[in-house]
Amino acid sequence: MADWVTISALATAGGTLVLAVATFASVRSANRAARVAERSLLVGLRPLLMPSRLEDGAQKVGFADEHFVMVPGGGGSAEVTDNAVYLVMSVRNAGNGIA
Repeated sequence: MADWVTISALATAGGTLVLAVATFASVRSANRAARVAERSLLVGLRPLLMPSRLEDGAQKVGFADEHFVMVPGGGGSAEVTDNAVYLVMSVRNAGNGIA
């Protein structure tokens, strides 16, 4: 004759195992969806730096040692002093993010 206590314990264990597998699959799928959503949000926040146009105005660029360089639109500048070499390039942010 069948031992009903053992059968009911095994049925409960099997049901619990099925629920654990379903929960694991659901959490894994939700994590993947959250990662995709986060990446698509970050793409919209990323800056996209491109060379500026020739018709853009000149910009005054300052360095930490109080040295300033004027750079024309669509161009760059290089200055050499006794203490440092200063390289500047005029760029434009074509993306949505803060550059």
